[in-house]
Amino acid sequence: MHARSLTILAFLPLFGTFAQLPLAIPPALEQDTFLLDVQEHTHQFYPGVNTPTLGVNGEYLGPTLIFQRGDTARLRVHNGMSQITTMHWHGMHVSGDQDGGPQRVIDPGTDWNVKYNVANPAGTYWYHPHPHMLTGTQATRGIAGMIIVRDDEENSLDLPRTYGVDDIPVVIQDRRFLSNGAFVVGPYGDSLLVNGTPHPYIDLPAQVVRLRLLNGSNSRVYRIGLQGDSTFHMIAGDGGLLNAPVPLQRIDLSNGERADILLDLTGLDGDSLLLMSFGSELAQSVPGSDNILWETSALNGIDFPVLRIRVQAPTPAPVTNVPATLGNALPIPENTAVRTRVKTITGNGMVGMGMFLINGLSFDLNLINDSVQLNATEIWTFVNNSNMAHPMHIHGVSFFVLDRNGIPPAPEEAGAKDVVLVNTGETVRTIMRFDHPTNGYPYMYHCHNLMHEDHMMMLQFIVTDQGQGLTDRTKGASIHAFPSPTSGTLRYQATFAINELVLTDQLGRVVVTRQVANTKEGFLDLGSMPSGVYVLSLRGSGEVARSTVVRE
Repeated sequence: MHARSLTILAFLPLFGTFAQLPLAIPPALEQDTFLLDVQEHTHQFYPGVNTPTLGVNGEYLGPTLIFQRGDTARLRVHNGMSQITTMHWHGMHVSGDQDGGPQRVIDPGTDWNVKYNVANPAGTYWYHPHPHMLTGTQATRGIAGMIIVRDDEENSLDLPRTYGVDDIPVVIQDRRFLSNGAFVVGPYGDSLLVNGTPHPYIDLPAQVVRLRLLNGSNSRVYRIGLQGDSTFHMIAGDGGLLNAPVPLQRIDLSNGERADILLDLTGLDGDSLLLMSFGSELAQSVPGSDNILWETSALNGIDFPVLRIRVQAPTPAPVTNVPATLGNALPIPENTAVRTRVKTITGNGMVGMGMFLINGLSFDLNLINDSVQLNATEIWTFVNNSNMAHPMHIHGVSFFVLDRNGIPPAPEEAGAKDVVLVNTGETVRTIMRFDHPTNGYPYMYHCHNLMHEDHMMMLQFIVTDQGQGLTDRTKGASIHAFPSPTSGTLRYQATFAINELVLTDQLGRVVVTRQVANTKEGFLDLGSMPSGVYVLSLRGSGEVARSTVVRE
């Protein structure tokens, strides 16, 4: 394919060409309790042009949150907007009630208090809104931020880690503006923003530096490289460090994906480099290509600059070598999987619209599509029979790619991930362990093209310890409810005489209440109930016990 390029400045047809601007670096927060204030703002991306935005603790985007593995993260999210929102901790291993999916609504003027153990290894993660059918709108206007997790393993390595100096967040987003400055909510933009900065440059020291790349765009896929095809080294993906640096000249970054790369700038004082996106090299099935059957954009199918790097003098204690080895990310053995689930993608739409389905289904807030046993290892196989590539994301876990069309993953894709781009005609097998329960709030799996997600290319699953009774008030009081999942009759047994039965749905609404004649066991017909997660509460004389049950 003949490469088309735009290598002078990023393209902005409405507001003309402006001088390059210093890259904004989001403030880093590392504290006992993180306060995240989501508000409506305006911001001038271009002089004299006011754009209505949404921001977290500021006008656009949010701060970078610094976590230590093993610590307890405490966060309070305040919704100062006039519409509902949620906050999803993308890539973080947290239980469903802390995950921030569509059911965890934060109403206008209210707070959501979050507390979870930081179980993830060192790496780059992020946070963004996840309200049903509003995710694309709110993300477009600016609700997003990075999360950096640090741990002892990474701290033992000689890697760049001075935030904003040699360890740089790079949030890549394309945006389209109306003539009045407002954002257009859609799949593609004609302008590029990096950390909210148009036409950005950054001064970096002449030593080894780290760029933490995040594709925060709605739909566009980026093929990242350096002008002149210089080599860089990828050291981490979605789920943390790779086992060794991987030398590359290109890396594909689909929506929601992250990649930490090292640039060796040693001895390049005074030089200037361009970090590029090589859109001319994208396959026609990938959003961001010049496929004329889809939505158009000035950036489609061309090579354009992402970030200019101006090399300055090194710091007093520079990192000068790329390490030979990194982490110890051992893939999950395939023979430990207890089940394989096939997720077939169908549809023939456009990048920003169309009905794409997973196993013939679209999103239903009241329907649980899969039930997984806590601590089980499963293989999920994505089969793409649609007309375009889809970045598939699974909440609550990291997974490993087993193979693409039977071929083992490339070295840069061999680490832990939470988003995988599945191209047209591909079958991608992934393996994961489900080590956190949903606690009444289902996890999602979906396409991370936000236009497709908001058009309901998303399903729900729960993770439960199905045999575990939940005690309350009385030590030793417990129940056993089985089978779960069930499509009909549920049997229950208690360690005490029952006089009342209450069944509530996942939103806490009572759907069944029944007086029971002091028996320790009985049956409950769920055949007429909608599919979903329920809580069965059995009460006796001064005793209460609960168990989660699933209606398939």
